[in-house]
Amino acid sequence: MSFLLDAKKGFKRLFASDFFQNPIIRKSVWGFIVFLSITLILTIDFLPNSIKLKPGQVARKDYYAPYTTTYIDREKTQILKEQAAESVPQVWKTDASVTSSVQNKIKSFFYLVRKYRDTEILPDENAQAEDQQLDLLSRKIRMIQREADIEISIDEIKYLVLMNPQELDNIEQYLTQLASQYLNLGIRDSFLENVKTKMVTDIQNEDFSPKATSAMSTIVPQVIMPNIVLNVEETRRQQEEAMAGVKPWERTVTQGEVIIRSGEVITEEDIAMLEALGLQRPRINYRTILGLLVIVLILMAGSIYYLRQYHSKFFNDESTLVLLGLLSILILLIAKIFTVFRQVNIGYLVPMAAVSILISILIDTAVGIIFTIILSLLAVLVVGGDIAIGAVLMISGVTGIFSVSKVSQRSDLVRAGFFVSGASALAIFAYSLTQPLNWFEVLKFTGWGILNGIFAAIMANGLLPYLENVFGITSAVKMLELSNPNQPLLKKLLMEAPGTYHHSILVGNLVEAAADKVGADSLLARVGAYYHDIGKIKRPYFFADNQFGGENPHDKLSPGLSTLIIKSHVKDGVEMAKKHKLPKPIIDIIQQHHGTNLISFFYQEALKDDKYENVDEDEFRYEGPKPQTREAALIMLADICEAAVRAKGFTRSNHNRIEGLVRELIHKKLEEGQLDECDLTLKDLDKIATSFTKVLAGIYHYRIEYPENIAKEMKGVQALNGDSHK
Repeated sequence: MSFLLDAKKGFKRLFASDFFQNPIIRKSVWGFIVFLSITLILTIDFLPNSIKLKPGQVARKDYYAPYTTTYIDREKTQILKEQAAESVPQVWKTDASVTSSVQNKIKSFFYLVRKYRDTEILPDENAQAEDQQLDLLSRKIRMIQREADIEISIDEIKYLVLMNPQELDNIEQYLTQLASQYLNLGIRDSFLENVKTKMVTDIQNEDFSPKATSAMSTIVPQVIMPNIVLNVEETRRQQEEAMAGVKPWERTVTQGEVIIRSGEVITEEDIAMLEALGLQRPRINYRTILGLLVIVLILMAGSIYYLRQYHSKFFNDESTLVLLGLLSILILLIAKIFTVFRQVNIGYLVPMAAVSILISILIDTAVGIIFTIILSLLAVLVVGGDIAIGAVLMISGVTGIFSVSKVSQRSDLVRAGFFVSGASALAIFAYSLTQPLNWFEVLKFTGWGILNGIFAAIMANGLLPYLENVFGITSAVKMLELSNPNQPLLKKLLMEAPGTYHHSILVGNLVEAAADKVGADSLLARVGAYYHDIGKIKRPYFFADNQFGGENPHDKLSPGLSTLIIKSHVKDGVEMAKKHKLPKPIIDIIQQHHGTNLISFFYQEALKDDKYENVDEDEFRYEGPKPQTREAALIMLADICEAAVRAKGFTRSNHNRIEGLVRELIHKKLEEGQLDECDLTLKDLDKIATSFTKVLAGIYHYRIEYPENIAKEMKGVQALNGDSHK
């Protein structure tokens, strides 16, 4: 326990050190925390989660895909590659050397015949002449048969040897031409036997003697051979190209999908799926984690650049950055929790619109749109699924932002939830019709869109007041609540200082009309006007608003004391506002609405009073500061203009006189430098004067005098009404 207390004290000392007093350091640390949190939410599924299964085992439970992934089925891909290779036709080529080889075989055989036919062989001296002759021929035939590459009968060789040389030449020439003819057409190995048969038929159809035909029919089949051969290298190359062109067979597993059911026998395909999901082997998917890190880094860098470039006010406000970071982490964490249910398209239920609405109300509409887009993309990575989920989340978020653009009360957030439900349901329904889904699935997902809007409304309504209080942000909803006449301070102002209350309402009408003309926050200006004089509640009868023609207590006081009482209503108002926990912009308006104006009436009285020898003008001025915002400046101008016009007591149609007075008062404040610290321009001041004049002329307009008879008649009606009421 003591260790924890020591650690807590250590952290307090660390964050209170000079190191953390640097706003850049604090922003950087918070940015790193947000980056680390979002990255952890995205990558938690890619940390080791081992499932040790083997083919042939029986699954004891259902196994779900922890996230959506697409992996390559290597076995199926290999089968497709083999089929592609088999479908490639074989490539053939003509072997020119075959023709020469066939011709050489024919030529060599006939050369051998001529050689031994013309060769003299010594006869056997003991044999008779006829026998010697036969023996010489027989020996030649055997020598030809032994040396020839062709298997040919003795009778056929004998016929060729004894043939007329011219006829032998003709046979050789014919066989050579016949072989060349068929080789030029091309002969494949599979058609070789058919070619041999056809060549023999061609020989038989020629006008040769039977013995010559027999000899040629024996020679041709042995010398002819295929010259169209398989081009192994080219065929292999084309097969490899075909295999390379086969796209890997991809299989997509959706988050929450049952990949193995209880009781099923584990197959090789199941193991491949588990390995693709990183469940079979305990390993960290560094590649995926690195990719997600880069994505988060890019999106965060983009959002930071956007805030710094286009909304520097929010970028410099640390509480705004903390709020944006917390809302981002919260919605992604909710999306992560939804993945526990392992349902297809569960991302449709993520209440992205709640964050969009909160950012729009508490910070800015444009910032809300940008963060809706960024967070929708990150949410898709969390819940898995296709880009349709991101599109639906964007549509719901943007719809929510537009639905609260003119929010007037907290119940409007419920109305915004209905708009979000309708937009989400319509988007999901339209997309589902383009998918191969049955009607039950279409209606189910559409129902999820309706629930999305309900969740968003509940979440936005529940978080809004807490975020307003924790971060000190004054939303439009909060302002509208403060403008309710039933607010304790306003009710007290009405009861104890009714003149001031009426004056504040009129000032509120003036500034609201003018604020729209000069680009100021009309709601803040109106609510600030309601509360700007609440300090008068403490001593209401010291102010002309509440004296109603009675005795003026200032008649008995010195100018200096009266000045202190008048000035104190600013300080009293700030204290009361803080006590009732009014927003800081309202407190600033209370403090600044008189600037450093001179309380001229009592100053002039002091100058006339002989008791004052040296009158210090600063003692008769409000303590300020001067108006810092357009809204505070508007209330200052409206305050003096309404009081002055009311004091003049205009009863006729005095539009020009009212306008002259208003412009004179505004010009005077400009010359006194009371408007130096706000960003109102001369053009803005002209618009303000025109707007004030229009409203004041409508309030203090000319009222016609009724003729005497009509007046008496109306009095009679009033009397009757009075009697009836009695």
